[in-house]
Amino acid sequence: MRKLLNTIAFAILVSSASLINNPEGLLAEVVIVRADAAWQRTDIILKRNHTIKWSVKEDDFWSFNTAMFPDGHNADGIPVPALESYTLPGEDIGMLLGKTGEDRIISMGLSGSDYIRPEEEGNYLYLTMNDDLIGKYGEGFKDNNGEILVTITQIPRRVAKIGILFIEGCPGVLTTAEYINEVITEEDIDAEISLILIETAEDARQLHFTGSPTVRINGTDIETNIKDIKDYGLRSRLYNIDGKESGYPSKDMIKDAIKKIK
Repeated sequence: MRKLLNTIAFAILVSSASLINNPEGLLAEVVIVRADAAWQRTDIILKRNHTIKWSVKEDDFWSFNTAMFPDGHNADGIPVPALESYTLPGEDIGMLLGKTGEDRIISMGLSGSDYIRPEEEGNYLYLTMNDDLIGKYGEGFKDNNGEILVTITQIPRRVAKIGILFIEGCPGVLTTAEYINEVITEEDIDAEISLILIETAEDARQLHFTGSPTVRINGTDIETNIKDIKDYGLRSRLYNIDGKESGYPSKDMIKDAIKKIK
């Protein structure tokens, strides 16, 4: 039957929280992050195929050292690289940071966004300030002061399930895969790409395979008129590109088909 050779997933709060509506019609959660505590678990559970977006008001201040900065600073922190015992060495001290998994820390600051990775689904979001975790160069979090309000929104991302069906020795499959990778990067789309080898005439019949390479997005062929063709089999497929025959679809054909799912 089929061989699934490769699947590529492109696919990439604290003390209290409240829900608000935003202009996009999505629910945003507002959470409090204290300056005097390290990683603080929020009530926000990360969702698969979503982008997490955050914002903090520019005049919302906290301080990583009240003796040095009695008036405080905002979530962007102070433009001084953190040392090795800090939460995120090399990033600005006093900056708002997020953690979505065991090993991934996000430099957040005043605003921004990041993709939630598949393996992070179901994790809680943690937030903190970039400060000395062990107090190696001072009192660590003990001499911090203040708290900030962080607005968090999780925005769903549409995922394109792209199948490349091909026969062994197909000369056009690699170029097709390259075009697809380029398009999903340019169009900023999450995608799951499957390379499916068609080995027998029965495979071709069951999968309505008319020739190699075939590209389907969410189950639909990129050539809409192909559904009228019932001649299935193990053969190469030709595409009409600007009046000329090609052994693989053009990048524009792939882009037009992918853009329809955005």
